[in-house]
Amino acid sequence: MADDAAEFWNKFENETGEKVEARSMGEWFRRGGAERGLWGLLILTDKSFRFKYMPSENWIMSLFKRATKTADSEKPVDIVVPRSEIAEVLAPKRDFLARIFGPAFPRFSLVTRGAEENVYSFSVDPSSGIVAALEKARVAAAGAGVL
Repeated sequence: MADDAAEFWNKFENETGEKVEARSMGEWFRRGGAERGLWGLLILTDKSFRFKYMPSENWIMSLFKRATKTADSEKPVDIVVPRSEIAEVLAPKRDFLARIFGPAFPRFSLVTRGAEENVYSFSVDPSSGIVAALEKARVAAAGAGVL
């Protein structure tokens, strides 16, 4: 299994030409504040932030799938946001009570700039560090004058 994962990430980096800096399982919520989203991979690379959903019948993904399939859950989703287009990372502060009584995978939003502003909503395990890495990447891009 570890060999399969290493092969997947090597293939990903070779196909995209990007170096993976952080990754985690996460859930993407379509616009309109949907209650249930699609589970997939959240990937921060040296050039972009990505969400990758691949329809699958493996047992791990079946844990996160809806009981009823929809047409949208049958299609792959690949969201790619260049790091230079990340305007804001909006994540709630998680105080002591929020960690105890709040959701295990809290939502965060990614706001983009460019021809049109988009807001993407995700949830992710806070211990993955991907939200902090995203914010650090955004600040670094702003400091380098990329924005």
